[in-house]
Amino acid sequence: MSEATGYGSIVPRAVERQDTRMTTRPPDEAPLSGAQDDGDAPWVSVRPDSRTVKGPLIAAAPLIVIGALRMALMMDRGRGTSEGSGTTGFVVGLLAVAFPLVLVGVLTGLRWANAGILLEDGVLTVRDRWNRKVLHAPVHELTGVHTLRAPVDGPHGGRVVLTSRTRRPVLVDPRQWNPEALARLWRELALPAEDHGFVTWPVLRQRFPGIRPPWRHVHVAQFGLLAAVVTIAYIALVVNLPFFL
Repeated sequence: MSEATGYGSIVPRAVERQDTRMTTRPPDEAPLSGAQDDGDAPWVSVRPDSRTVKGPLIAAAPLIVIGALRMALMMDRGRGTSEGSGTTGFVVGLLAVAFPLVLVGVLTGLRWANAGILLEDGVLTVRDRWNRKVLHAPVHELTGVHTLRAPVDGPHGGRVVLTSRTRRPVLVDPRQWNPEALARLWRELALPAEDHGFVTWPVLRQRFPGIRPPWRHVHVAQFGLLAAVVTIAYIALVVNLPFFL
């Protein structure tokens, strides 16, 4: 654990604010009362970055289409000694592939609609995909920005922890947010930075009491087992559903 003179590749080096105030509140966000007294107050809005979801989906799109057609034809015509279920099986096969994609789209849409990081009127607010405030604290209560490498996502395991005097620490995955806006946020906050290097989940919880890393990342084996059970049950349901319709 070492003091960081800058925020490294995850959090850029804190710099002095420019007189141009590029991060001040835009005109359409100005309050209805209290004219321009707070016109120079930093205003930064960080929106989610969906490229981490769209990129893999676009790359896998040809395989998904081919797989959907093969499953639909197999359920239509049957295979080996298994009898097909005709048009009903064809439709169910297509829907079986489409449903998980729709679910991913819904979750991504919820995150885009609800999640955000907002610095406004000297208060930093972080919301998750369910529109819950995971952090809502005045800037003067924030104590630091801590960079680390988590035991997940391999080379993309970089994480940032925001700490404050009275609020629960918040774990931020920089890849999930707009990089330009996030860099601007770090510059405006200009908080003390510290790099912790590689940190396991137990050590993370020990250093930052109250922090809540994602359950699926902490309990990888249990999550994998649960995902396998759900997948097997889903496949069994899809294969047998046409015969009940």
